[in-house]
Amino acid sequence: MRVSCIAFTERGYALAERTARALSDCAQTGEDDPGWDVSVSRGFGEGKADLRAWTALAWEASDALLFVGAAGIAVRAIAPHIASKANDPAVVAIDEAGRFAVPLLSGHLGGANELAQTVARAAGAIPVITTATDVRGVWAVDTWARCAGLAVSNPEAIKRVSARLLSGGRVALYSDMPISGQPPEGVDIASDRARADIVVSPFAGANAGASVRAAETTGEVVPAGEAGKPAGVRAQAPAPEPLRLVVPCIVAGIGCRRGACAEAIEEAFLLACGQAGISPSVVREAATIDVKAHEEGLLAFCRARNIPLATYSAEELSQVEGSISPSDFVRATVGVDNVCERAALADGGKLIFPKLAHGGVTVAFSKVTIELSFKER
Repeated sequence: MRVSCIAFTERGYALAERTARALSDCAQTGEDDPGWDVSVSRGFGEGKADLRAWTALAWEASDALLFVGAAGIAVRAIAPHIASKANDPAVVAIDEAGRFAVPLLSGHLGGANELAQTVARAAGAIPVITTATDVRGVWAVDTWARCAGLAVSNPEAIKRVSARLLSGGRVALYSDMPISGQPPEGVDIASDRARADIVVSPFAGANAGASVRAAETTGEVVPAGEAGKPAGVRAQAPAPEPLRLVVPCIVAGIGCRRGACAEAIEEAFLLACGQAGISPSVVREAATIDVKAHEEGLLAFCRARNIPLATYSAEELSQVEGSISPSDFVRATVGVDNVCERAALADGGKLIFPKLAHGGVTVAFSKVTIELSFKER
């Protein structure tokens, strides 16, 4: 977690440096988050950072902002930047005496509550948690989603789920992926996604990916499309949209001609996502043949998407089993009859979207199984 910290007095700055060292020690010992990256700035005296400029930069570059000083200073500094609970960074304030650590923004999805507790342990402070689910001991679905690595496609639905649990009601959860552990109090596992209040799936919407899911059942890979509707059926008021948690379980197999630019690859990729009915955010990895490992356009595409690129030799790809669309031209060019589908399958997934060719780029998708857990980290 990248944390930008600013202090406004000498005493506060000393506390900030001690806290940063403590978090660094946590990373070295593997405690809490193993990826702490903490920077400390002065909001006072010599080398004083302009607070507006510092906040704007930290907001874009950091996972969390830590203010060592009055909470009011933090509130006024961040106010112009607040946009969405799905994207805003965590914001925590701790007083210069190190007595109280208070999460101010993005307590669950951004991890501010957890950060406040970690900072409090490091500084010897008391974490002041005010979110209703935490103070009532009720399961927080957005905290679980963040810890499980799930993206929230419709964060406005979080409130409805939490409100029902807080009122003593129950919610139904459907998942395309196995989930180990005992479901939290008030959560029932549903077998029918149409009746679920929470849907955990790589597919983007209620009907998106329907024919891809059907293909998984029948074993036949077919393009996604809109299901037909029976005639003469009176429309009913739609049920509230379930909370949709997106599982990053898709591998994108990509082939491209030499010198293909990142824009061409992105265009083909987005076209494939639309036809497959998946959100681009569910793609966990791109995969291709090793002779494309240094294609600048492909590397730039992966950097922009923040996904790793896996490469396989022609021999490794030729040994991949599954439904493949062979091409004599591809075999003559790179030594194997198909790149995108074989690369997508090379990690052991199941092909859910066959080769799409567009603008000198080919794309195919496979789905790998990821086991989730209800257990706390």
